[in-house]
Amino acid sequence: MKKFLLLFSTSICITLSSFAQTDTDSAISSDTLTGNSLLDMSIEELLGIDVVDKRFKLYGYIDTYAEKTFGVPTIVDDNKTGYTDVPFEWNPVRNFHLYGSGNLSNNIDVLINIARTTSDGLEIRNAWGNFRIKKYLQVKVGKMYRRFGLYNERLDQIPTFIGIEPPELFDVDHLFLTRTTNFMVHGAFNFGNKELQYAISSENGEGGAAKNVIPVGWDLRLKTPTTIIGTSGFTSSINAANRTTSTVDFGKGSPRGGVLPWMQGDHYGVYGAFIEKGIGNLIIQAEYWASPHKAIRNADNVLTMVKEAGINKNQRERFLGAAASKSDADLTKEDVVTKVSYVSSTWYVRVGYNINTKIGQFVPYIFADWMTNPEVINNKTYGGDEESGFADNGIFFKPSLGLVYRPIPSVAIKVDGSIHSQKFNGRNEIYPELRMDFSFAFKQWIQ
Repeated sequence: MKKFLLLFSTSICITLSSFAQTDTDSAISSDTLTGNSLLDMSIEELLGIDVVDKRFKLYGYIDTYAEKTFGVPTIVDDNKTGYTDVPFEWNPVRNFHLYGSGNLSNNIDVLINIARTTSDGLEIRNAWGNFRIKKYLQVKVGKMYRRFGLYNERLDQIPTFIGIEPPELFDVDHLFLTRTTNFMVHGAFNFGNKELQYAISSENGEGGAAKNVIPVGWDLRLKTPTTIIGTSGFTSSINAANRTTSTVDFGKGSPRGGVLPWMQGDHYGVYGAFIEKGIGNLIIQAEYWASPHKAIRNADNVLTMVKEAGINKNQRERFLGAAASKSDADLTKEDVVTKVSYVSSTWYVRVGYNINTKIGQFVPYIFADWMTNPEVINNKTYGGDEESGFADNGIFFKPSLGLVYRPIPSVAIKVDGSIHSQKFNGRNEIYPELRMDFSFAFKQWIQ
């Protein structure tokens, strides 16, 4: 197993997003769908949708998901480590997305995205209008995914990329920042076969509109036919003295942004870089992100967490400092360390290879994801993530190996497995997880 982990940890991981053409209804030819010409593919390209067609378009996808986890370490009697298998989980409709888009004129287009929520309801995930003054100067307003790294704008388009799990940066249990924004100025400049793209965005504070809290995000990337390289960044407020709050109340689950729910306020940023490189049928992806935080903990929330959330010894010492040795019954709000600065960070590298056959496309792939967050806990009810917070030191490593099979471009059958590796209860522990995903994209024209 050590050799297995070493192989994964030293691999250059790559993601492939080229698709074999077997559907004659699609506007994309088989020549286009081979090699490295489809870096940064969208679901519109997958379905052969003309983005400048003035007809209104309905399209989307559904996917079904199943997973099984084995031998998860747990604390048993006398502080010993035990192991338990998590029951097999089948989610018949893990995701459902319905997109509607159209061009009101040559320079104005609109999009709405209705998606299933985790509580089996529906929500408006995106709803925006884009005004094109020039190609290099456009304004988008509404609710939209921020341009950030290689994945944020296409995470909800599962049929278009290999793999099942998102990069840890955008895992919903420990997001580094919110995925959406409300106002974006963006554009592109062309230099021969190169395109320089930029985007600057802003929205309300993470916990809602607040006085003098003005978040700003930015993205700059250079694209060629075989390469994407760039940098993205975000600050929770341009004024470092103003803190924002969490997207959820304490005790109501994991946040959907970078502020943990036991914080009274937090000022943070996210900074990093990314690259995607095509080499024939091979595509290479890698990203690194760091997120420094300066926060103030809510003492009442921390005391509740210490007494009820089952935190580990290192976390108790972090939250209570010199008072960590006190019994729970003797703790008071004055024992809580309220001011805290910390840095969470993550990187991944991904590898995949496109194999076209007469019966469809096969894409074997290999990933490696690493993350550290010294502040987060394990218990999801109180805002934890069951990954970084599960580890003694907030660090985990997850290599994955899998395969995508596409009988036609709009159908993807994915199978993969991961090995979770972290320090738990004073020992290095590993446990495996298997996943399957079936996704189906569709389209319908409305005259």
